[in-house]
Amino acid sequence: MYYDVVIVGAGPGGAIAAKTLDNSNLSVCLIDAKPKEKIGEKVCGDAVGKEFFDFLHEKINLEYPDEEVKDRIGGIKVFSPDRKTVFDVETKDGGYMLDRPKFGQHLLRQIKNVHLIDNTKFMDFYEKGIIVQRQNLEKIECQIVIDASGFNAVVRKRTNNNSNNSNNNNDALLMEKDIDKNDIAVCYREIRKYKFEDPHHCHIYLNNKFSPGGYVWEFPEGEHLNVGLGVLYPSAPKKQYGEYAKFRGEKFLNSEIIHGGGGISPTRRPIDSLVSMYNGIGIMLVGDAACQVNPIHGGGIGQAMRAGYFAGISIKKIFERNGNNGVGKISLNDLWEYNSYYMQNYGGTIASLDLFRIFLQNLSNEEVNSGMSAGLIQEGDLIKISEGEEINLSATEKITRIAKSLAILNTAKKLAYTAKKMKEIKELYRNYPSPEKFSEWKENVGRIYEDLRRHL
Repeated sequence: MYYDVVIVGAGPGGAIAAKTLDNSNLSVCLIDAKPKEKIGEKVCGDAVGKEFFDFLHEKINLEYPDEEVKDRIGGIKVFSPDRKTVFDVETKDGGYMLDRPKFGQHLLRQIKNVHLIDNTKFMDFYEKGIIVQRQNLEKIECQIVIDASGFNAVVRKRTNNNSNNSNNNNDALLMEKDIDKNDIAVCYREIRKYKFEDPHHCHIYLNNKFSPGGYVWEFPEGEHLNVGLGVLYPSAPKKQYGEYAKFRGEKFLNSEIIHGGGGISPTRRPIDSLVSMYNGIGIMLVGDAACQVNPIHGGGIGQAMRAGYFAGISIKKIFERNGNNGVGKISLNDLWEYNSYYMQNYGGTIASLDLFRIFLQNLSNEEVNSGMSAGLIQEGDLIKISEGEEINLSATEKITRIAKSLAILNTAKKLAYTAKKMKEIKELYRNYPSPEKFSEWKENVGRIYEDLRRHL
């Protein structure tokens, strides 16, 4: 069995990669471990910005969700731990609360020419392609594999097993096989039959008591409420959630639970290289497997879809250049275009958000309360940060903010230093290197992280 491209994982990132390649002359296979009717089922916050759909509707005529939308969101409210200060962050174009299972099926219905093979697990590589398991082990010969398998990253984790089989021994070492436990959030979420008092706004609550290293969310879904929390690994999110539910009160505790479950999400910068070679086969990462999530709130649906599109476009260009002739024509330089474009345009934003995450995680509840109430951190800052813009404070603003926050001068200094490092890392990503200079670039990124952690 031969395909030019195999996509592992039919979630939002894999589905959009397949949709992007749907009308090409390439033979493409989309595999997923779940049965087809279960694709789309996943525990998450279910929120996504409308701008991602606007972009993909224009590029690949992706249909907007309709009956798959539970609620429409106008903005996000961020609450201090004592809930005395609230930042109302209005989103530019609004967003959707999705019925995730229906949305998964919505994406699949728009893929016409890609071969979907469900109930199929990626197992390993062999010299000409990959080994998958259905009822039995089977081999699929291919030139490129997209890992869109989610947090488990089943392809990425097999890529580094034997670098001697790579065209270049260094190629298989480009991707991190595992990610640090400090860059992992474990979550617990429930869907409750509960009428939210603030429809069309997502609420995020910062509080180290209930969600150390993370936050609590309450997102409206019509007559239901999507409520949960994410905490740093290896905390027990269900236990933490139980404490929050008691705090929420009797009415909340007595509401009907429609669904409950846990999950894991990466919360860090993207994997430093989204591409690699293994046995002469090109590897590309998309979505959670690539750590393409917002590190502040862990949202990854829109990020995965956008990355899936860019991966698909890059593959089209590779085969057009190579003339679609024969097997074994893919090189690391071919794949690098996806790396460079994504990192220069989006990777730096995620990395700078990641540094801000580390800053927040090093603050106590008291520091966050004081900082938000005194204006050390302001609504405008959150909007800029969420959109990947730099915080550039004039000298007057710096003096004014610190003067209002003399009691937390140390926190103000930490914020200023974090903003400086955020600017530095964005500049590094704007100058994402060629493969030959990748190791040096990676070392420079690592130094910024070391500097920030040491300073905080």
